[in-house]
Amino acid sequence: MTTADIAASNDVPPGAPLPVDRRRTQRVRIGNLGIDTLSRTRMLNDIVAHALRGGHTRQIVTVNAQICVLAEKDARFRDCLHRAEFCCADGMPIAWAANRLAATPNPLRRNPVPRIAGVDLIEDICRAGAPRGLRIFLLGGVPGAARAAAAVLAASYPGIRVTGVSCPPFHFEQEPNTLQPVLDQIAAARTDVLFVALGAPRQELFIDEHIRPLAVPIAIGVGGSFEIISGAINRAPLWMQRAGLEWLYRLRQEPRRLWKRYLVGNAEFLLHLARWKASSSSHSQLMTPGS
Repeated sequence: MTTADIAASNDVPPGAPLPVDRRRTQRVRIGNLGIDTLSRTRMLNDIVAHALRGGHTRQIVTVNAQICVLAEKDARFRDCLHRAEFCCADGMPIAWAANRLAATPNPLRRNPVPRIAGVDLIEDICRAGAPRGLRIFLLGGVPGAARAAAAVLAASYPGIRVTGVSCPPFHFEQEPNTLQPVLDQIAAARTDVLFVALGAPRQELFIDEHIRPLAVPIAIGVGGSFEIISGAINRAPLWMQRAGLEWLYRLRQEPRRLWKRYLVGNAEFLLHLARWKASSSSHSQLMTPGS
């Protein structure tokens, strides 16, 4: 079945986004974005249940400081994030910021926004879905990383079914002759969950524009998670993760590639955060469903 066939079966033209459900939970506003207050367990249960039940695509965005900064500059990217069904705090700085900006936190939970890192979410989903034969597809990453990560996940969570692995050329989505074969492969795989490792904002825009018409139940942008899961890149010690220093550990591993993202990007994020805190109360309150 081709991309067009999938889109037609859902009564939408190729390339058109499917309708987004009204939200059932609140989000904490951080700048122009909203971060979900769902607990890690509740979000995981909702994701796996929808993946196995099927239906229109639900996009999960793992928000970090880079994504917040990019959303301030790019209206198209910002609109894409507003359409996402789930937005979770990928890094501790985002969780801290969201909790500080929440004017009316849940009285039963001191910090209503938990940290849910993309790499942890991949493993949580596979662990929860394995007993029910969850089907996953891994797209992107550096050459070889997706295939290696798929092997690790299949071995670690017996019952998981890897329906496809693809590592297309850089910026493949910009040319029809390289984009269409990837979309056809995803459509034919009939996967429950698609993990997309293209980096922000490419992975989020790709899901919003090209995956929603395929009605893949769950699609998640996961950045460099395949390299971590495969063991190609070491993850920071737990104490550094909890202290919000995981970025520093990554910077020490790849200073040439990541210095601008972390040193310049983090400084920009802090400047934005100061502005958000000083701005009107509309930036420091819980967002209701549909807002």
